[in-house]
Amino acid sequence: MKLILLSMCLLLALPALAANPRSIALTIQDSGRAQIAESHDLPPPAADGLLRVGPVPDTILPASVNATPLGRDETLDILSQRFSYDLRDNESLFRAFFDHPITARQGTETLSGRLAALPDFSSATPSLLLATAGQPACIIPDIRRLDAIEFPAKRWLSRMPTLLWQTAAGLPPPVAVQLDYAADGFTWRAAHEAILTADKRAMSLSTRVCISNATLRDFAHARIRLALSDKGRFAPLVPAASDPRAERPPVLRPTADGSSWVPERAVATSATVATYDLLQPLSLPAHGAIWASLAFADSIPVETRHIYDGVRFDRYQRNRRTDAHLGSEFSPTVETRLVFRNTTGALLPPGELRLLRGAADRALEWIGSDWLPPLAPGEEATLNLGPAAGLIGRRLRTAFVDSTPFNASEESFEIALDNQTPDDQTITVIEHLYRGDTHEIIAASADHTPGDTPHSLQFVVPVKAGSRKTIPYAVRYTWYPPPPPSINRPARRPAS
Repeated sequence: MKLILLSMCLLLALPALAANPRSIALTIQDSGRAQIAESHDLPPPAADGLLRVGPVPDTILPASVNATPLGRDETLDILSQRFSYDLRDNESLFRAFFDHPITARQGTETLSGRLAALPDFSSATPSLLLATAGQPACIIPDIRRLDAIEFPAKRWLSRMPTLLWQTAAGLPPPVAVQLDYAADGFTWRAAHEAILTADKRAMSLSTRVCISNATLRDFAHARIRLALSDKGRFAPLVPAASDPRAERPPVLRPTADGSSWVPERAVATSATVATYDLLQPLSLPAHGAIWASLAFADSIPVETRHIYDGVRFDRYQRNRRTDAHLGSEFSPTVETRLVFRNTTGALLPPGELRLLRGAADRALEWIGSDWLPPLAPGEEATLNLGPAAGLIGRRLRTAFVDSTPFNASEESFEIALDNQTPDDQTITVIEHLYRGDTHEIIAASADHTPGDTPHSLQFVVPVKAGSRKTIPYAVRYTWYPPPPPSINRPARRPAS
């Protein structure tokens, strides 16, 4: 039977606590921790100088608390501090009433006595031990079978997360303090949604952030700043399946001592590299999440490109000079790339960008998504939005001649591009010259230029709607012969 805990102290008035904060400011890091600044009015202390300050989050880090009086001539001397929350869980509640009388009820039976031992809630059947003066102790084998447990009234029970400050008795505290502390349980992530115009020349961009609060504390009308760390710029070591970066291999970086290569996130620091301030104060509910607008641009010039980079390699280790099968695999995927410059005037945080296409007479059409890195105002971004619908590429080797005596080889390919869309398209073909560092294009049916990466070239090919375009080309690789061996002269005979 489900355990129901009833406490008679809930009927009493709460002890004096600090009033709700006058102002709240949160700086939420991407690590899940937040730095919180609040101005609190302090209540009168108890006769023994004990001050109760709340509400605070249940995940507060007590060692991070710093209190500064707001008045110029006021002082606050905290002799000791502890964090208290007696209703956090069953263990905390029973610990608060240890050695106090409680009453257990099951049906019409009632058992009362002093709580003589703390129940072990890690056990499947925690037992309850009650002691009564002059009588044998009573053991209830399974506390979970009880209908209810009644606890006596206890005025100073901490029914909400509370900071307890012990101050010197007789010394009045300041009227208000600035309270700074850190707490866990806060996360944020950004999402970008772009809607492409029908002519594909511009897009509207909306950036929102999702802020989650996993604590028991509400934050009303809080000023919120989001902090991006060096580590937060890179993908997690094990990204979620829904993360656009999940299918990419991690980028490696040498360690500080240069002894090995590790994923960038593993050696990145937690230092803040960028901050994002929300436009208006917001209320962040306990155990809740909100979406807030961060930036918006109505029209950003864009360029959509179709890229065919079909070179693929199989799993075998092949000799790049002599093996004719090297690079004979290919991918048929033509990718869509989106190129734009950040004209929002705001620093855009990293996050998934979803691109859709809009038209006045139909619903939005899904194009693709990719991960947008941190983008400063005026910077340019190139995103890979996935396969282009209706565009197919093919890369076939047509010849390979290895001229070993002459230290040269020639290789030829045919690139075929199919456009199954109703519109004319322009496709950029990227070819990698991977067999050697010295190469020359000896024949090509289309103009070509050097690629963006070393030892590559690209063709810009217009393909009409419903048609196929082929591009044959040939490349010659040369390897210079090694220097001639040194002449070994016969050793001189020693003089007789």
